[in-house]
Amino acid sequence: MPRLTRSAFAFGLLVVACSDPTGTSLSRPSGAASAAKAPSPPAPLVITTIYDGDAAGNPLLTRSDDYNGTGFATYTASSKITSQIESTGAWKLYIGNQSVRTLYFILGSQGIAAPDGYYSASVEVYSQCYDASGNVVGLLGITAGSSNGNCSFGKDFSYGRTKYKLVMSPKFAGTGRALVTCTAAAAGSCTSWTILVNPNVADEGVATLFRYANNGDLIFVGNYRDSYAISATIQ
Repeated sequence: MPRLTRSAFAFGLLVVACSDPTGTSLSRPSGAASAAKAPSPPAPLVITTIYDGDAAGNPLLTRSDDYNGTGFATYTASSKITSQIESTGAWKLYIGNQSVRTLYFILGSQGIAAPDGYYSASVEVYSQCYDASGNVVGLLGITAGSSNGNCSFGKDFSYGRTKYKLVMSPKFAGTGRALVTCTAAAAGSCTSWTILVNPNVADEGVATLFRYANNGDLIFVGNYRDSYAISATIQ
């Protein structure tokens, strides 16, 4: 797998190409209330690249379905894959409508009741940024060359009959943060990002695991770890 330097991530040289409590709330509202609103502009579609190793070449806990030995894989929006910037300003990759493309998760090796392996069932990964007061900051508004270190990274997935969420976010005490950097912009809007574990916060890399109850509530399972290296570029 390629060894990617932090500077390469920071300036997008290797770019190939939400609500945190539930994850599912990343979808747009429905019903009479939303029908009265003006139509939202189309969500910007992005090419998402998931890397398998960090800047030093160490294997990450969230990886791609790289079947070619390149150390990364790209995911492009299609009829069955969602890869976009949401109306909330969050980045989201959803592959739960199909089984050809997958992500590789290290789970069982760190004590989670699901094996390490390739997952697609209910799989959604996302990142949302916030300011110091907890207000949502859209990724499109991050200026080129600047970073927001107060961001979430979460992933939903299913194993057997149970759906899980593993998430680090300022919304969950005792968890780490993601560091989102804008690597390119056009017409006053960010068009390319990197998403990494923030190494400069307490509880670096710590993520909380929840399982979904039948009514959609999140039930605490335990604290584990996650690591990732992602780039996203508007198509």
